[in-house]
Amino acid sequence: MDLKINSDRLRDLLLEIISIKSFFSREVELADFLISELAKIADKVERQPVEGCGGNVIAYFGSEDKPLKYLLMCHMDTVELFEGWSRNPWGEVDGDIVYGIGAFDSKSSLAAMIEALRVVSDVKDELKGRVILAAVCDEEGYSRGTYQLAKSGKLKGVELGVVGEPTQMKIMKGAYGRLVFDITVKGRAAVGTERRGINAVVEACKLVLWAVKYSSKPKVKGSVAPLAIRSQEFIVTHPERCLIRMDRHYPSGSDEEEKRRFVSYLKKAPDFRANTEIRLMQRPTPYAAPYQVPENSPAFLSLKKAYIEVLGREPEVELYHTVSDANYLHQIGNISLPILGPRGGNQHSRDEYVLFDSVQDLCKVYLKAITSTLLE
Repeated sequence: MDLKINSDRLRDLLLEIISIKSFFSREVELADFLISELAKIADKVERQPVEGCGGNVIAYFGSEDKPLKYLLMCHMDTVELFEGWSRNPWGEVDGDIVYGIGAFDSKSSLAAMIEALRVVSDVKDELKGRVILAAVCDEEGYSRGTYQLAKSGKLKGVELGVVGEPTQMKIMKGAYGRLVFDITVKGRAAVGTERRGINAVVEACKLVLWAVKYSSKPKVKGSVAPLAIRSQEFIVTHPERCLIRMDRHYPSGSDEEEKRRFVSYLKKAPDFRANTEIRLMQRPTPYAAPYQVPENSPAFLSLKKAYIEVLGREPEVELYHTVSDANYLHQIGNISLPILGPRGGNQHSRDEYVLFDSVQDLCKVYLKAITSTLLE
């Protein structure tokens, strides 16, 4: 069966959804648009409420008397808009490049999924099982959308599928885990000219510089990055307290093991004069644990086969060096899926862009993966 995507329609859809603001936890307008669009092609569309967010949009393709088989999942939210854009953040085309906030992460993947399903909708009565599209909220925040979806039981029976994230057209066979630490540095206040005090900001800086060296240690993988450093502000008094918020991405092991190792390392900081209180940052959802999809699993093999058939080459396979909604699918929903998205750049930064030829390739791979599993 020769099913083909419509590249002009795909580009128009991508530009349309880029133009709709959907900062994390404020996705209502884009959710409304997606419900309207998907209602034209899906057998059933629903909005799943998510507290504090715009909710998830879930669309079903295929007869209800058939089992759920294939999941396409992608987040619809973006980070905040940073300063310094030289391109239109609400969508601009320059040759093969499409600029805009979320263009790379991950509205291009979402557009590719919808276009693939638009093609599938013409033969949905012939599907051997149902396909479900989940456009989820709050991935750039606390992943409350996927957490709610994975807990709900709506995905029961799903074994195959793919999660859309910016992967440079590499198949990610899993993803790192993540922890965020709140570190309170406790010094001793003193007048600005007095040397007997312990300036908490100075000591916090020492700890940050020590912490970022952690990932360069032998046998330690992943990354460490300070997210914030805050203290009381006085006119002449040295501050006695300072808060550091520290991000740690790690590739394997439990969160308790990683927490213990990292805290132990922090306590060995040289020439550190202050006391510390170290705890995990509080959040409304659990921390994402690392996961991997076995390369001989049906989910991985079906996507890899589709990739080779469409693009004529073996895919590069790696671990995703950050977290994604795929972590929660594995952790909460017991569904382990690979991750695949387009080529582009400036993720979480100004002048974010995606290469449209890769979006077309991505759409074709998604389409092939669905049809080879449920039609052929």
